Amino acid sequence: MDEALFSVDGGVGRITINRPDKRNALNLTTLEQLRRIVQQAGKDPGVKVLTITGAGEKVFCAGVDLKASIAAAPGTQAFGRSDFRHLLLDIVNCPKPLVALVRGHVMGGGLGILLASDLCLACDDVHFSTPEIKVGMFPMMVMGLLYRSVGRKKATEMMFLGEQITALEAQTLGIINHAYSRSEFEAAAEDFVQRLASKSSTILKLGKGAIFRLLDRELSSEEEFLESALAEVMATEDSREGLRAFVEKRPPRWN
Repeated sequence: MDEALFSVDGGVGRITINRPDKRNALNLTTLEQLRRIVQQAGKDPGVKVLTITGAGEKVFCAGVDLKASIAAAPGTQAFGRSDFRHLLLDIVNCPKPLVALVRGHVMGGGLGILLASDLCLACDDVHFSTPEIKVGMFPMMVMGLLYRSVGRKKATEMMFLGEQITALEAQTLGIINHAYSRSEFEAAAEDFVQRLASKSSTILKLGKGAIFRLLDRELSSEEEFLESALAEVMATEDSREGLRAFVEKRPPRWN
């Protein structure tokens, strides 16, 4: 089964993270497939606008597939830190506008995908969080994008506490553009995407390029640093204990 799906209809390229039984969590295969789709869609003249969503209605993306990562053979990575970094940069650098359509909860690395997207629409009953701190991790790779969208104090609170915020809070903070009731979401999202697709592709591309030069020229080097910072966190005993506790479904015993 493909772990990332892609279709094109009327100039709209639709990307779906397709692991609903794993809460659309990201493993190496998923990351590779998503990167390939974003890169190819960015070059496809038949695609004017991209959307990305998660399969099902429960979870947009739960971030790293922690169980797969822990079960990986020694010396291998079930979750590629570099691949995730490059996926975020692929989304930011994609010349086509990309809209995240959030029908389910967003956690950890899933929030990174959302923040890397240009725009985001969500159902008003979903929540958003960076819960890594609870399992001895830290949302390093999401940090640069989170601080670009949210003020320093609130972004730090989200990362230090790992608690959930509502869609309405996320809209107030600038994480998402609009929150709709679940009964209205499909029609409202389709109308929004079609209005975007009706604009000049050339002007949208130039506009997105200008936004990148203004705000994101340092993002690549920032993400490279944050990847190394995440590796340092994962090398600690507290991180290993947090992951063991997560799998064993018990409170962690910090060193």
